[in-house]
Amino acid sequence: MKYQRPPAKHIEIPVASLGDIAFLLITFFMFCSTFSRTGGGKIAPPQSPHLTQLLEGKVSVDIDEEGKIYVQGQIVPDANAVETSVSILIEGATTDQGKTVMFKCDKHVTKQVFEPVLGAIAKAGATIAALGERPTDKQETQP
Repeated sequence: MKYQRPPAKHIEIPVASLGDIAFLLITFFMFCSTFSRTGGGKIAPPQSPHLTQLLEGKVSVDIDEEGKIYVQGQIVPDANAVETSVSILIEGATTDQGKTVMFKCDKHVTKQVFEPVLGAIAKAGATIAALGERPTDKQETQP
């Protein structure tokens, strides 16, 4: 007697909940990721061999190559707005890390642009951590 295979059964996969699963995965990855707090401009930080590793502060102030000022990724009009924003953001901070402002400035920005911003951060009562890059072996450092 020859064995006969039973007819193939049609199996349906429920797809009604796939949209919910995709939404939950997107939400999970958004909560687990770190979003960039820098502004939309391009910033080429200055280089120095004398850099130390810092713990990242919760407040960031950036100045891009066009001289636009960003606090927490949002454009602000001037140094007075920087002072107000930073003082609000560090209000209630009890540790030095809570009062640290990560300052990143493009290396081509002039002193007339970044100096008032540094003064505004200091007036707000924050500690300034200026960010830069270590030069590679092929690049020369400026004194």
